[in-house]
Parts: sequence; structure tokens; C-alpha cells
Amino acid sequence: MTASEAVRPQRRVGTFTLGIVLVAAGCGMLVSLLWPSFELGWLLNASPLILVALGVETLLSARGGGRVRYDWVGMFLCFLLVGAAMVFYTAAWAYENGEFFNAYNCSRYADETSFRMDYDFFNGFDSHTLRLNRGDVLEGRIDTYDGWLEVEISDEDGETLLDGSPLNGDQSVDITRTGDYTILVHGRKTSGEFAFARVPAALPEEALPAEAEA
Repeated sequence: MTASEAVRPQRRVGTFTLGIVLVAAGCGMLVSLLWPSFELGWLLNASPLILVALGVETLLSARGGGRVRYDWVGMFLCFLLVGAAMVFYTAAWAYENGEFFNAYNCSRYADETSFRMDYDFFNGFDSHTLRLNRGDVLEGRIDTYDGWLEVEISDEDGETLLDGSPLNGDQSVDITRTGDYTILVHGRKTSGEFAFARVPAALPEEALPAEAEA
């Protein structure tokens, strides 16, 4: 062992992994500022790599008697990194599976007769309720360019009239009784547009055949 190796200070376990995490987080923040359309979700999805890097660092330091110090500061550093990885993993899971509305370059319009959206990116859930009369037709058009879009249409009793995974193209639902109808859309990292609109009945409601009794 040379004199320079003898006086070289030991490195605490976890410092190398911490440096990688700081560099990656800083680069991600910088990219998000320079390119606002950049999706930061992939950084959350990469959070398990923190544990991988920490494990590799520990194994390499133990091999051949590496000069790594295990003291309470190093243990706290490891605990901090593991905790951060778990928090980021939970955030990534919620980002992928939670019920939320996440969209950009999106226009949304909804009133008592229609519901439509146009988006460059849509990931999450949205819904709108229309009041429809017996004999009406709910007509829709879905154009999906990337990802996929699920649409579910149900009446006020919870009965599903339209359920597709995924849907695309023209859609049409005949309304057999007056009531409130909910349109629930679930976008999965999709771009495109959709529109649903009420087409009034051709005949007055009183001239339509009576509803069938249960």
C-alpha cells in the first residue's frame, strides 16, 4: 500500500448513489423548463433504479475490502435514499393508476346537450352528465391518434349503455327513457379528440311508443 492510499479518506456508503440521484433530478428539472411538453412521469417510473444503484454501490464496496465507511451518517444516507425511492414509487403508481385529470394543449366544452374535448395529451379521467329524453339519440365521434381512450355511458340507475376499451370512430346510443346519462372517459396517455351530442327525437315524446314495463 502506498502512502497516498493510506491517507486517502474513506467514502461513506450511499454518497455515490446520492450524487447520481441529484444529477438525474437536476437534469430532469432543466429539461422540463426548456421543453414544457416533456413528460416527467418517466422520472418517477425510474425511481426503483435508486435502490438498484444503492445495492450495486454496496456490493462493489464490499468486494475486495473497498474503502467505504459504514457509520451512522452512512446508514442515515441509505435510509434517506430508500425512503425517497419508496415515496417516488408511490407517486409513480398514483400517476399511472390514480383517478385524476392530467392534460395539456387541451380544450374542453360541456353543456346540457354536448360534451367534447380536443387534446394533445390526456391521461386520467373526466366525466359529464347530460339530461336526455326518451327517443333521443346520443351520437359521438372518437378520433384517437396515440394511446387509447375508454368511454362508458351509463344511465342514472348505473346501467351501462356503452362500454369500450378502447373505442374509436363513430358511436351511437339510442335513449329509451328520459333521465340523466353520464359519459365517463378514461384517457391513457392519448392524443386525439372526441365529441358526444344529443340529437333530439324526431317525434314528440308523447307520440313515441310507451316504455316497456319491468
